[in-house]
Amino acid sequence: MRLIDQLHDAQQRNDSWLCVGLDPNPELIPPGVSLEEFCRTIIDATHDLVCAFKFNLAFFLAYGPGGMAVLADMIALVSADIPVILDAKFGDIDYTAQQQVRIAYDVLKARAVTLTPYVGIEGILPFLSNPDALAIVLVRSTNRFGNDFQTWPSAESPLYRYVTAEINTLEQRYPGQVGLSAAATLPRDLARIRSWAPNLPLLIPGVGAQEGDLRTAVQHGSARAGVGPIISISRAITYASRDRDFGRQAQAAAQKWVEDIRHERAALRT
Repeated sequence: MRLIDQLHDAQQRNDSWLCVGLDPNPELIPPGVSLEEFCRTIIDATHDLVCAFKFNLAFFLAYGPGGMAVLADMIALVSADIPVILDAKFGDIDYTAQQQVRIAYDVLKARAVTLTPYVGIEGILPFLSNPDALAIVLVRSTNRFGNDFQTWPSAESPLYRYVTAEINTLEQRYPGQVGLSAAATLPRDLARIRSWAPNLPLLIPGVGAQEGDLRTAVQHGSARAGVGPIISISRAITYASRDRDFGRQAQAAAQKWVEDIRHERAALRT
């Protein structure tokens, strides 16, 4: 099954657009809890509430070789009917990108990966070698300030608009294989990106701890073909408690976010 179809099925089955992000920070994990126990508990507590899980590669790399082993184990732990996104933000020339493809698809067994487009289409094409996978290209990041490259050279014609247009064109050659990452922390820009790319699935980070606009994410998140947004929330769920009840509290927080998303969806229908 293609990742895009798996995503649609998971959204329908769990009636959820929520993606739980795992960014295991040793400074925030409850004392005495191992990396493996933390991740396993979060996955077990939220698997029936999500449409996807997103694993942030950098946080696992920070644990060294053991962190990579846990990452591979946790990806394997996720139910086969729930999409797994490797949040790696890979982006390099073809020669290096080929190895990044191996890491994502062959070593870690993820079937969706985030990419940065600065080197151009050359850094994206290798990830389209697997017709069942999904390459999610960053066009607008969550940081409200300091992302000057994305807005260059002008507010009317920013670089992220050009990137969006290029990915739109790429999608025509590789239907169902590419998506965009656009942050809810910049709601006006998120709405513009959706208007420029009505058919592409959107990964929407920034809701939760970064206080992005959930209403805009829901209103402008769905693709024309019917795939809903992948609304990614990490810290507001995984660190809902720093005590031994962190799994139960993460489940409660995830349930609340699912209900909030459903409420916004219902409001759009009235």
